[in-house]
Amino acid sequence: MRMTVPTPLGDIAVRCYAPYRGARPEGTSVPPDAPALLLLHANPGDGRDFDAVLPALADRYRTFVVDWPGYGDSTAPEPGRVTPEGLVEVAERVIDALAEEQGVREVAVLGNSVGGYVACRLAEGPRAASVAALVLVDPAGFTRHTAFTRWFCREVMGRPARARRLVVPLARAYLGRLGTPSARETYARVRQLPHDERRLAVHCAVWRGLADPEFGIADPAALDLPILLLWGSRDPVVPALLDGRRAQRMLPADTLSVLLPTAHEPYNERPGLFLRHILPFLKDPRAVGTSRPRSPSRPRRR
Repeated sequence: MRMTVPTPLGDIAVRCYAPYRGARPEGTSVPPDAPALLLLHANPGDGRDFDAVLPALADRYRTFVVDWPGYGDSTAPEPGRVTPEGLVEVAERVIDALAEEQGVREVAVLGNSVGGYVACRLAEGPRAASVAALVLVDPAGFTRHTAFTRWFCREVMGRPARARRLVVPLARAYLGRLGTPSARETYARVRQLPHDERRLAVHCAVWRGLADPEFGIADPAALDLPILLLWGSRDPVVPALLDGRRAQRMLPADTLSVLLPTAHEPYNERPGLFLRHILPFLKDPRAVGTSRPRSPSRPRRR
């Protein structure tokens, strides 16, 4: 089943999966109180990037897979307007639609890269009550802003003429060994990006948004919900030794943090290993950390 969610940035395609028999042991069923699961992919990419782990997830949870504007089956009438902050609003609209059309009142959010950033923003924003847990996979939002990082985001990856030459080799690096069909299929889709002006424009607009002064999580330490942080030790985009360690310092002290022997998309590179970490967490997120005092959040400047 597929939903289409109208948003200011385009019509957003959301694939919807009801739990089905497959990997579950005979005679067991989906826990009636299991939260739904929302998957948010990286830039570039689309919801198919999660296909290697989707069967195991959809076997246990109501699973909803988003295509960001301009990617997959989603539209982007004005691709240059797609920014990380715009993606937050898109995800909020999706959560509202899930509540209205699917009866979903609470959802765990799994986000990779810019999808991880959006997941954090959902958990600190007006939809926070609807977010039960976060699985952050090499998330954006924890890179220290410097003149170099802002220049790279705006003037290198944010400019189509330059990004067209770099997007494929960068993907080859961040996808790791290409040892799985899923990783190879993701790479094949990225290889088409330089020839697709609309998708390339979306890709560059999101990168430029990473350099915006308003880009950032207001107060990661104040996120008041269970969090699993997964980071690839060989990630060339947001290195574990820099961004990963900074994320560990900034997130709540009881965040469960795991370093994996992968690059930027462990669910593509090592799906079995990825699932061994996230399935126990999703089964009982509150076992990681329950009620903690909420730290005062810094107000977001707008």
